[in-house]
Amino acid sequence: MDSIDTSSKPVEGPGFSILAIGALYRDVIVKVPQFPAEDAKQSATSEKVRVGGNISNTLSVLSQVVAPGTQLLYATAVGGPEAIWRITQLKTSEVKSLLFTHFFPKTTFMSHAYDDMLSRVYNAHSSFYPSWIHFEGRECFMVEGVIDHFISRREYKQNPCVISVEFEAYGRPGLDRLMGMCDVAFIAEGYMKAFLEEASKGSWDGNDKELMVRLFTNYLKRTAKRRATAFITVGSKGAYAVRFDAGTVEMRYIPAPEIASSEIVETTGAGDTFIAAAIYALGYRRLDAVKAAKIAVNVASKKCMLIGYDGLGNPGAGFGVLEGENPFATPAVGMSPVLPPARPTDGLL
Repeated sequence: MDSIDTSSKPVEGPGFSILAIGALYRDVIVKVPQFPAEDAKQSATSEKVRVGGNISNTLSVLSQVVAPGTQLLYATAVGGPEAIWRITQLKTSEVKSLLFTHFFPKTTFMSHAYDDMLSRVYNAHSSFYPSWIHFEGRECFMVEGVIDHFISRREYKQNPCVISVEFEAYGRPGLDRLMGMCDVAFIAEGYMKAFLEEASKGSWDGNDKELMVRLFTNYLKRTAKRRATAFITVGSKGAYAVRFDAGTVEMRYIPAPEIASSEIVETTGAGDTFIAAAIYALGYRRLDAVKAAKIAVNVASKKCMLIGYDGLGNPGAGFGVLEGENPFATPAVGMSPVLPPARPTDGLL
C-alpha cells in the first residue's frame, strides 16, 4: 500500500465548499432508567430538545474541523412555527458556518416547499458553485433535477464537483436511480439488506457481512457510475470502502474498534457522523477512500461515546488522533489490493 499522509494539515488546492440538501427536524431525546419491557410504562428522568436531521448532524460535525469561513451551505424546506426555533438554534450553536436555510409556510405537500427551495438554489445562488454536493436521499426525482442543473453548468466541465448521496431507507421512489448519478454513495446496512431481500425474494439474516457486501456490490456494478466510490456501513462491525471501475469491484474492510458497552452512551447520529468524516477526508483533506473509511469509522465510533456532536475535532487538529494509527483503531483487513488512484478528471476523489 502506498504511504498516506496522516497529518491534520489540509493539502493545498482549490477551496473546499459544500452544498448539502435535506430535511430539518426537532429531535427530542428522552432518558429512562432502563430499557422498558414490552407494553410497560416507564417515567422519563429527563428530556432534551435539539436540532436534528441527517444533514444538520453531518454539517455540525464537519463545521468543527474545517477552516473558519469554509462555505457549508445547508438548503432545506421546513414548515410550521417550530421551523424558526430550529433554524435559530442551528445558526447559533450547531453549524457555525451555515450560510442559508430556506423555510416556508406549512403546505399540504412538502414537495411544494421543497421545489420552491430548489428553485432558489438554481437562481438566487447561481454564482455559487460548490466543490461538493451532498443529498440526504429524499424527494429523489427532484434531486435528479438538482444534479442535472449542476452538471450542465460550464463550471462542471472545467472542475467537476463531487456528488454524494445517502442511501438509508430502501424503497423511496427514485432513490435507486441516483446510484448511477453519484460519485460517492453512503449506503446503510439496512438499505443493503432490504435490497438483497427484494432481489432474492426472501429474508436475510445478515450475519455474514462480507457475503452481503459482495452480493450487493455485484448488483451495483451494473448501475454505479464509472469510477464511483461507495461506503457501506455495517453498524458495530465497521464499514467497507468499495471502488467501482468499468464493471469491476474492489473492496476493503475497515473493522470498528472494540468499545466496552459501558462506554456507549448514544448511537443516534453515528451514520451522519461517518458521512461527515468521510467527506472531510475525501473532499477537504483529499485522502483516498480507504484512509477516509478508517477515519470515518473511528470518528463515528467516538461519537457513540458522546452525547451530541460537540468535541469531535477542531480546525487546527482536525479529528486529531482519530485520523492516524492509534490504539483506538484496528488495522484494516484487506480483501483486495489498495483502491486505484482516481483520475484528475474525477474531481476530489
